[in-house]
Amino acid sequence: MPALRSVAWFAAGDPHARTPVQVSVNSGQDPALAAVAAQLTDQLTRLDQTVFANVSHDSADPDTAPPPPFDDSFWSGPPLHGATLRGDLIEWTCDAIGWLAEAVANCAARLGAVSPLLLTVARTAGHADAG
Repeated sequence: MPALRSVAWFAAGDPHARTPVQVSVNSGQDPALAAVAAQLTDQLTRLDQTVFANVSHDSADPDTAPPPPFDDSFWSGPPLHGATLRGDLIEWTCDAIGWLAEAVANCAARLGAVSPLLLTVARTAGHADAG
C-alpha cells in the first residue's frame, strides 16, 4: 500500500498533537462501501502504522452527512451508502489528512469499492490517546 511508504514522515510528531476525528466515507449510489465497512475498519487497524489509531466504525446516515461541495453528477451521488470511521489522527494537518484519505481509498479499493468515494474528515470532541 503506497501510504505505508510514508509512515516515517510522521515519526517525529508531537504525541500531544493527536486529534480525534470522524471520517465519513460514502460511495453514493453504489452500495459497495457500506457492505465492507467492518472489513475496512479491520484493514485500517491491521496496517503497520500509528497515523490513524483506535479505529472504529458505524453506518453513515445519509441525512447527517455534510452535503458535497459539488453537483452529484460529478461523482456517483447523492450520498446514499457509506460508513463513518472514528479514530485518533496523529496530527490535524493537511499531510495527515491526505495520508488518511489515501489509506482509506486504497483499503476500500482492495475490498472491491471501485466507484468514486466522497471522503470528509472532521475533528470531534473527545480525548485522543497520546500513547
